[in-house]
Amino acid sequence: MKLLRILYLSSLHVALATGVCAAAFFELTGSTPGRQWISLSQIVVICWMIYILDRLLDVIRGNVSTERHRFHHQHQYNLQIAAVALGALAVFFLFFQSKEILIYGSITGAAVLLYLIWVVPRFPAAKDYVMPLIYLSAVVGVPFVAAPAITLSAWIIALMFALLVFQNLTSFAYFEQEKPLKRKTVTWLGAINLFLFILFFSGSREFPTKLALIFTLISVFYSFIISNEKRFSARYRWIMDTLLFLPLLIL
Repeated sequence: MKLLRILYLSSLHVALATGVCAAAFFELTGSTPGRQWISLSQIVVICWMIYILDRLLDVIRGNVSTERHRFHHQHQYNLQIAAVALGALAVFFLFFQSKEILIYGSITGAAVLLYLIWVVPRFPAAKDYVMPLIYLSAVVGVPFVAAPAITLSAWIIALMFALLVFQNLTSFAYFEQEKPLKRKTVTWLGAINLFLFILFFSGSREFPTKLALIFTLISVFYSFIISNEKRFSARYRWIMDTLLFLPLLIL
């Protein structure tokens, strides 16, 4: 249990869930299997590194308000070593990537550096909007760049996943800030995802429909958690993060 708690506080579970969702999009777009494993490994490694660096930068600025931040403050030396090792591993994976992914990764990497070095210190409130975009650029962007073709259903599912990611973040913000507007936002995002599924995917059993159904179920359950906030207030974060592993059911 102690090991699981360490993995949770270090956000490794989020990086692994990111890999699962990215794998679902690779399957959705029919990318080359060999390339998938390289890209998936790199996505998980870089995602974990960004989460560690993001928390460490918060700690440097004196933010130790959450259990995660206190964990990073207490173990910051070891986590700094881990971030350097993850960075080196990410560079190693570059030697096996395609030209298209390298170009896309360079642009995305520059955006991440800009976020960590310039946006976070000057506009901390922007984290709630920029971080999901970085997350989506990895989970959806990389599979789309590697895809031989992108169907309309894939674009719609990408939109549903984007709504789900913002719903996830808004749910966390609501539990921390208890602003009624954020609660309404979570509910509306869940309703939109349900509407998109009924409109575009009901009546089929193909992989896109299964993936859209899973994202819709996760989205609806997020709304359920918000509507029963007292019941889930002590464990909402790990429940919401764990739900992102559900695409494993169809992979």
